[in-house]
Formats: sequence, C-alpha cells, structure tokens
Amino acid sequence: MPSYRFCRPDDIPYLARAINECFNVHFPDLPAMTVERYREEMKELDVWPSNSMVASSEGGPVAVLIGTKRTREVLISRVGVLSDHQRQGHGGHLLNSLSQKLAVLGPERLIAEVPRSLPGIADFFEASDYRYETTYTDYERPAASVEPVPDEWILPTTVTELTDQEILEPERHVAWERATETLVNRREDLEGLAIASAERLEAYILYDQQEERTDVVALGGRDSEQRDLFLGLLLRALAARTEAALRVPKLAPDEVPATVLESLGFVAGEQYDRYAAVATPG
Repeated sequence: MPSYRFCRPDDIPYLARAINECFNVHFPDLPAMTVERYREEMKELDVWPSNSMVASSEGGPVAVLIGTKRTREVLISRVGVLSDHQRQGHGGHLLNSLSQKLAVLGPERLIAEVPRSLPGIADFFEASDYRYETTYTDYERPAASVEPVPDEWILPTTVTELTDQEILEPERHVAWERATETLVNRREDLEGLAIASAERLEAYILYDQQEERTDVVALGGRDSEQRDLFLGLLLRALAARTEAALRVPKLAPDEVPATVLESLGFVAGEQYDRYAAVATPG
C-alpha cells in the first residue's frame, strides 16, 4: 500500500527523482529534472516543496505532484504516476490532499495549465472538480528576414523599468510563466524593447534569447487605439534583430490579436487549457 506525504526542502533530491520516474518518463523529450533545475523553478516559478507530494511504495516513488505557491493561487505544475500504478486513484488522491491542505492554509484557488493534446487530462481534472477557464496557444515563427523598424522608434527596457512605470501590471488571465511574478523573478535574465511617447512607455515586449530560438515571454501596453500597432512594431523589431526563430509561448487570447502575429509569419501550435478549482476541506 503506497504512503503519501507532503515534502520539505530537504526532500528536493527525492522530488527530482520522483519527477523523472513518474512524470518525465511519459514525455521522453523533456530534460531530466535535477536538484539544480528544481531549485531554479523554486526561484522563477515559486515551486514549493511543501505544496508537493510523493506517493511511495517499496522504497520508491510511484506518483508525484508538484505545486507552487503565490499570494492568490497555486499552480499544479506536474502530476504523474508510474505506468503500472495508473488508474488506481493515486493522482486524484494527490490532488484532493493538496486541496484539503489549502482549504486550511490557503490560498484557496488552484489552477492547472495542461496541453490540450494530452489524452484524458480534461477528465482527470474535472473528476476533482476543476473547471475549464481559458486556452493558451504557442505561436512560432521560423528564422526569416523581415523589414526592420527604424531604430529611433525602439528603446531598450527592463523588467524593473516597466514595473517602475506601472505598465507591467498583474494580469489574471495570463499563463503562469507569463505572470508578473514570474517576470520579476526572472528580471536578471530577460531583455526588453519598448515604444515610448514624450511622457511614458506605451508598449513593451520582454524576451529570453536562447541559442536556437528567442522566446517572447511577455508583451503588453497601455490601453489605446495604437496598442496593437505598437506590439506589432515591437515584434517586427525583434524579428529583425535576431537570426533565431521566434516563439510566443502560451499566449492568452487577449494579449495580442492573432492577426498581428499571423501578419509577421507566426503560426499557431500547441494549445493548453487552464482548469481551476477552489480548495475544499474534503
């Protein structure tokens, strides 16, 4: 009979093992979880060992749940079960145990953002009273030349400057990786471009430049008739400045119109459904 328990910071090596054996095993393309990578997720995504659980049997993990913690909500970032232990209720037990804990300690809102292509995932979360809220979409653009934007229109910016200018506001609808808290946590790693009026910054994008591609991890602007035009110019400016492919991961429907992206050669890819639940004491 498996034993279930919430974890502590000194359990991180065991949590990394559980992720590899119970979750990553179902996704061969994922990089192996390490202690260092887990600690990076603690820093960037607010993963909390105390909101994470492992089911163990005969000395080894058979199921794992990785939870985060922010003021308003908790994200279930991973839940996985060994193949020969599936359909025995382990995943549901982990979800319900975390729900009961958060009903007492808070926050009471739980969310999950899961690939739509993953079979059975909707039924799994709905069985624990999670309800669909919205869909996020990956957009990708292969490396290709684009007409540049005049340099005098574009300014470099940073997460700190955007925060100081009060343009980087918390958004309830965006994916966890694109939330303001994540951007602030990653502020040393992100670069940015902005368009400004005489008085203030009007629109921005933040991006993570990697070897094979550049990820646009945030974009936005003040409410105005020019907002979408400015965002299109900023994306074009970034495309002209990099030789790498561009990706906008897990974009919410109202961050920027799909037509703006399509006009620059972006194509929709993987989609993710967000489910939400309210913690209950059981």
